[in-house]
Amino acid sequence: MRYGLRAAFGAAVLLLTAATGCSESDRGTAGPSAPRPSASAAAPTPSPPDLTEVVKRTRTTLMTSGAVGKDAPGSGGLLLVEAWPTGAAYAWETRDRRLCWASVAGAAFSEQGCATEPTVIGEPRGVEVLETLFTDGWVRLFAADHQQVTSATCGGKPLEVRRVGTVADGARTLYAVWFPAHTKGSVTLSLGHEGTTSEAPLDLGDLGDRTCTTAP
Repeated sequence: MRYGLRAAFGAAVLLLTAATGCSESDRGTAGPSAPRPSASAAAPTPSPPDLTEVVKRTRTTLMTSGAVGKDAPGSGGLLLVEAWPTGAAYAWETRDRRLCWASVAGAAFSEQGCATEPTVIGEPRGVEVLETLFTDGWVRLFAADHQQVTSATCGGKPLEVRRVGTVADGARTLYAVWFPAHTKGSVTLSLGHEGTTSEAPLDLGDLGDRTCTTAP
């Protein structure tokens, strides 16, 4: 089961829903009306676990032993990519504008890396796959330059896209898509820019047993 912190790159809260039943008075004439059972209520959707402590702990671990020195975050700080009951993944921009990423599980890093060169954003709009992160599943971190992702589909079905944050003075927006395991194919992104819309593919590669392709 996927767990994600939907607060902060916040987050969405699951709405608890319950159907309420109604009863109708017994119209018999002999004696008082007997109470009639109400319709059974639908079970509420379970609330996601509170991952506040996980995020706090993993941030502390990262800031004391991983995101330090030349790889320390710049003014944008750590950007949460994903959180789950035993860890969290982050991305950040260093003071010299290099992009870094890390997954922290327990009190150790399961992966960490940084680009060797500063991020340079040109004028053309575009989409770029940046990194694969292993969390409680398989995450593709990607960027949209000078535009925003408004929706996405995988095999013709809606796919959740998480907005992580911005880097490069706001010219580049980081996003992430989550899958339970390695997934190949291409996600179709819907993009917006100053009132205009467009579509672009997000290539997932050709490895994995799962497939994300456009439905015929």
